[in-house]
Amino acid sequence: MNIVGQVINGYLFEEALGSGSFGAVYRVSKENNVYAAKVLSETYILDEFKNEQNRITREIDVLKNVKGENLIKYQEDFYFKNEFGIMEYVIVMEYFHGKTLRSFLRNDVELETLIRIFVSVLYGVRDLHNTIIENAGIIHRDLKPDNIMIDDNLNVKIIDYGLSKIIDFSSITSTGTQIGSPLYMSPEQLKDSKHIDCRADIYALGIILYEMLTKNVPYKASTLPELLMKILNDPIIPPKQYNPTISDGLENIIFKATAKESFVRFQTVDEFIDAFDKKNIQEELVTVGKYYAWVYREKDVTEQFEKVNKADIIYPIHVQNWMKKLHLHFANNNFENVIIDPSTQRLSYVAFGNTKGLVELPYAPEKGVISLEYLHNPQKRKEYIDNWYATVSIGQKLILPYHYISNTDYPVEKVDDWIRMNIQLIDESARVVEEGKEKYAMISIGLGHLVFQADKILSYFVHAKVDGFIVQVSDMKQLNEQSLGSYLEFMVNLQKYTSKPVIALKVPIPLGLTLIAKGIHGFSLGLASIDYFDEQYIKEEKDSFNLYSKFYFPQVLSFLTYPKKDTFAFEQIYNYFGGCNCKWCNGKTAIEIGTGDKGVQLHHWQMMIEEVDNFNQYEGEERIAYLRERIDVALKNLDSIPKEIMGSQKNTDYYKLLKNLKRIV
Repeated sequence: MNIVGQVINGYLFEEALGSGSFGAVYRVSKENNVYAAKVLSETYILDEFKNEQNRITREIDVLKNVKGENLIKYQEDFYFKNEFGIMEYVIVMEYFHGKTLRSFLRNDVELETLIRIFVSVLYGVRDLHNTIIENAGIIHRDLKPDNIMIDDNLNVKIIDYGLSKIIDFSSITSTGTQIGSPLYMSPEQLKDSKHIDCRADIYALGIILYEMLTKNVPYKASTLPELLMKILNDPIIPPKQYNPTISDGLENIIFKATAKESFVRFQTVDEFIDAFDKKNIQEELVTVGKYYAWVYREKDVTEQFEKVNKADIIYPIHVQNWMKKLHLHFANNNFENVIIDPSTQRLSYVAFGNTKGLVELPYAPEKGVISLEYLHNPQKRKEYIDNWYATVSIGQKLILPYHYISNTDYPVEKVDDWIRMNIQLIDESARVVEEGKEKYAMISIGLGHLVFQADKILSYFVHAKVDGFIVQVSDMKQLNEQSLGSYLEFMVNLQKYTSKPVIALKVPIPLGLTLIAKGIHGFSLGLASIDYFDEQYIKEEKDSFNLYSKFYFPQVLSFLTYPKKDTFAFEQIYNYFGGCNCKWCNGKTAIEIGTGDKGVQLHHWQMMIEEVDNFNQYEGEERIAYLRERIDVALKNLDSIPKEIMGSQKNTDYYKLLKNLKRIV
């Protein structure tokens, strides 16, 4: 039916703007004012809403209540019978003379202008969400560049809000062309479009911002099913891949808004608006490198070391009952500079039930293990978090509950499930932590999963509301040049995208110092022990005991290992390198230093702090150049050690690591 040229209810229908299964959109005029009229055919209404009486009335009431500078205004509604006697519903709205955001983006636009336009869109969506109808804010449900209008003065209007439940406007544009609205639908909206909240709109806004800044879409798909699967499962293509000039802050805003899990996104549009503070967009984290000692037995060493040094420590809380004096030492100092590790990942393995300290933790399960099934129970998860915080709240710096993502105790791989559960634990446990305490998110994962799913892991974790990240990777002894490069890239990106300090846990010294050289905040390993993490360690029933001692030699950037009871072997290598003049070794013989663990541990701790301080004296490329020089010297020194002293050093993990680092840096 063509009604152009007709006057209906005082409105002259001047031009058809678009049409679809619902009816049509017209430009109309009345008393020298121009409006947009949406005509809904009775056939469509009866077919779509035959079981929902007064649905149209309710949705039109939504339009009447909405007010906002960036929202198209409702004028009136009425109905009439067409020439065939069929009832037609008409909704008259403000007519905005402009172009769609999609058309606008075909031009080259300065970043500042794009941000200004997008923030105006946010203001409009905020007004929509703040309009309360039936105890809930209004959700647009169909935000996309075609539903956002811009005029020559950069004024912005959002259209079709409140109507997406009535009209399938995703099927038309002003020319009636089919477009791909599913691109802007959040994962939860794809799964259940009836039960969504304002965070579905926030996801759509994130996709729109992505398009504005890159002129590309975040998923590459040739079919609709492929697109839907990618929205549900795959991380977005990093915006910088299309536009390298985007700041880290802006990219992180996009990552957060488009998170798969709704609880990870901005929770309100106000939060989204606040993210556009200039500091958040432009700030780049500049951090001083630090060494964090992993301390869980060494009470005497810690007390003695802290008398002359300021130390940063990571402390696993499960030892509190069998290392009571160490725990008391930390407590007496109000746990200053101590990050408390809750040891929660070990509770997912059967062996914990026979491990001293772990079974005594108040948040350890009475039966079985902390499994995915256990954590999916909201009541059990809440009790777990509450008991965790009651135990660790004595500290000022807390690692939030976490579990090893690459858990091999499951017959079927559950990596994605463990990622999502870790994110949920971070979100829920962070809320119970008192203001003023530092919160750290732990990423504990196998090397293979980190290498091949780095983008996915980043897409989840970069949004965590924490003060820093600690990363622990299993199977690091299997590092080759490719996986080493991927690991370093992941660590750099995690700190870059979050602007939060990142600490590498239980990494060999050359790798830790390489991370410092690349600007990563810190690294940690045990005191002359535990320089590689492995899942097997958390599967064991007892904390590991090593028959070998390790002494750090800066000349080779590495530990050199010798049997604990063979001080003669240590004396040979110690004297070969001319001894050590650190404050703990100076004036002592090799036998004195190498007998027992104390001297070796004090030396190691001191050398780690001094090594990091040495790197901190340089910046940028000078730091990398210093690292290259140290690696070259270390390799030459390892090659020169006589076999009769320490055997072949070319077969050690450290030698292979140094060779790979040399090729990468």
